[in-house]
Amino acid sequence: MTPVRALLVDDDPTILEVVGSLLSRHGHEVVGTGSGLRGAQCLRNERFDLAVVDLMLPDLSGLELARQAVARPDTVVVVLSGSTEVETVLQAMKMGIYDYVPKPFRTEDLEHTLLRAVEKSRLNLENQRLRERVEGRPSGPQMVGRSDAWQNLQALLRRVAPSPSTVLITGPSGTGKELAARAIHQWSPRAPGPFVAIHCGAIPETLLEDELFGHVRGAYTDARTDRPGRFQQAEGGTLFLDEIGTMPPSLQVKLLRVIQEREFTPLGSTRTQKADFRLVAATNEDLGDLVEQKRFREDLFYRLNVIPVQLHPLREHPQDIPVLVAHFLRKFARDLGIPLKQVEPAALQALEVYGWPGNVRELENAVERAMALGSDPERLLLQDLPAPVAGVLPSAAFPRLPQHQDLGRFLADLERHLILEALQATNWNKSETSRRLGMRRTTLLHRLKALGIPLDPMGEAASALAREAPDA
Repeated sequence: MTPVRALLVDDDPTILEVVGSLLSRHGHEVVGTGSGLRGAQCLRNERFDLAVVDLMLPDLSGLELARQAVARPDTVVVVLSGSTEVETVLQAMKMGIYDYVPKPFRTEDLEHTLLRAVEKSRLNLENQRLRERVEGRPSGPQMVGRSDAWQNLQALLRRVAPSPSTVLITGPSGTGKELAARAIHQWSPRAPGPFVAIHCGAIPETLLEDELFGHVRGAYTDARTDRPGRFQQAEGGTLFLDEIGTMPPSLQVKLLRVIQEREFTPLGSTRTQKADFRLVAATNEDLGDLVEQKRFREDLFYRLNVIPVQLHPLREHPQDIPVLVAHFLRKFARDLGIPLKQVEPAALQALEVYGWPGNVRELENAVERAMALGSDPERLLLQDLPAPVAGVLPSAAFPRLPQHQDLGRFLADLERHLILEALQATNWNKSETSRRLGMRRTTLLHRLKALGIPLDPMGEAASALAREAPDA
């Protein structure tokens, strides 16, 4: 049984616990929140096969959140509500949700609905794979890029894949750590087996052990049936532990034993089971620093860091941006059922200049938004991009540049102006300036030297900006 990822959004903690338990006991990964705004953020940043949404939320319209969930082509949506307003229910049904469950509900009825929704999600995934096969499109993760950094990464992943050794993938959020892990699995001898992923930071500590080890009937009060954990689900395949740095110390000890002994014991059981899976872990934190802070076990760190793979922020390989944009344009044209658009030069220039603190995930979200909301049916325009992205290009408040100036000089002048503005806004604090600009402090110092901006302000920021400001 292939597990699915489910998002639960309800401001009633009891409902979250009940629904989460119903799905977890069948081996599915659950992310729960009582905030509609947080739920919307999860939908933007992560992939979910199933979304269970309460229509009555305190901070965001449940109908709006359901609409956002329905807009995801790979998400099946079930709504819950105690509202007796027929119009509200009809609006939800017209959106294309899978089913509606009124509150109060019987646990058996809700479980039946959720299991049918899970099966619908699986059918959608199978149909997608069949379409990809018929259309000749690859069914696995697509590593897109052309820079030297990308070429080196892909070559490394292909060399790593055949080995049974544990891999530790590090890099900032949004750089594609799970995509890299899936590529390792796809290119490995274990590709016919399952790829099982779990986000260690998204599951409460009290539930994470159960998620990993599983349990037998009677292990605790609500354990009415045996439930396989992720170790067992990954049998013959690959287990991906995302954000491993958030794992609590008590579980770090138990994970270390599983890695060393290649066996585990489900909760409530006395029978040891063999663990036959390839382990890939990922983190956006420096585990070495966590070891020094006594927040991560040193012996576990060395067990995980057998083959290290480092992913770099998008700003360090901007040559890949046009290729990624073209890939996302094709993807969302297909998913949204709209014609493929061309990118106008100004929009592409903004996409290349922007610092992308959210990395590839932020770029993907920006392209999806522009494709879905853009006014021009044939072109993706600068005005269609999110304001922070579109705002990197000069406006009336920016320096007036000669029309004959070449692109390289134009971008250098633009970069200098933006850095000077950031320096002035932070009172020449280099660390804060680098954070605002989405670059490392060493990179900022290098750019200051290259652009001729003095390290010691001495009033230079104000005077430099005054020299660049347009005439009144």
